[in-house]
Amino acid sequence: MSVKEALKARMEQHINEMVATNPMIGQLNTQFTSWLLGSGLTGAEIIKMIDSNMDAVIQAEELSNALKETTGTQPPGWVINGLMSVLDMDKDGSVTVADLHTYFEAIGLPSGIEEIPEPEVDEFEELDKEIEEEARRQAEELIRQQEAEKQRLLEEELAREAAERQAEEQAKQEEAEKAKPKPIVFDDDGAPLTHGRFIELLGSMKLNSERRNAIDQSPTQSCKIHIKKIEKTLVGQGSMKNGMTIIGTLVDDMNIEVELRLPSDATEQVMTFQTNHNIEAEATICDWNLGRQRAVLDATVFQYL
Repeated sequence: MSVKEALKARMEQHINEMVATNPMIGQLNTQFTSWLLGSGLTGAEIIKMIDSNMDAVIQAEELSNALKETTGTQPPGWVINGLMSVLDMDKDGSVTVADLHTYFEAIGLPSGIEEIPEPEVDEFEELDKEIEEEARRQAEELIRQQEAEKQRLLEEELAREAAERQAEEQAKQEEAEKAKPKPIVFDDDGAPLTHGRFIELLGSMKLNSERRNAIDQSPTQSCKIHIKKIEKTLVGQGSMKNGMTIIGTLVDDMNIEVELRLPSDATEQVMTFQTNHNIEAEATICDWNLGRQRAVLDATVFQYL
């Protein structure tokens, strides 16, 4: 259905609804339509004549004056009211210029308004727009690629710096490992050091730091000690505190004098030991008596022989 057909159908429905309440409406509409179409005027000219104050709202008085001017006869009030009802196409209680245009369009009255043709599409302008859009898209893509490349280079630089720092740290650790004194838990021939040999090496060391490092490497191993003296432990930590200390010589080398500290919970048992007897213990060299020039051993497992 065309726009004109739709408007005509809408007007007919509107008139039929009005006729249902006022039978004279149909006759008024027919006469008014005939007058409009026979006037030789366009819709724009009629609107200009009716809307005297040009406020785009049609008053009953304006319609009455326009009809009187063109017909020479003053129409009665009921005619004007009926026509106002007919022209109120949107039924909002007022008649506007828009209502008149709708009514004129429905009855086929020329509008008298020059239609502005749609601007012709300039194919070259459209092509230029497409080219500009494509250029913009390519520029944005180039910028995106450049940003991605910058990010990649930045990540590579950060990874390289991290690798360099890691390599430097590893080199420092390797240097630190090289700087550490070599373990002395093995003798020159590769055999494990006995306590006697270990103590000889401790006695030959000049620096306390060197001796301390060597003591930290002392293995726990079995040794036999010939008891020369038994006394209260003066300095001890942990289980050795308030324990007993045996002073004697290594059975394997009677020239090496040592101190063997025993735990405090073994004090009662140690008090039964006698000098000139031997004790076998699983002991670890834990200190060096600098004044006496002898090693101090700790043992928790021992046997009186």
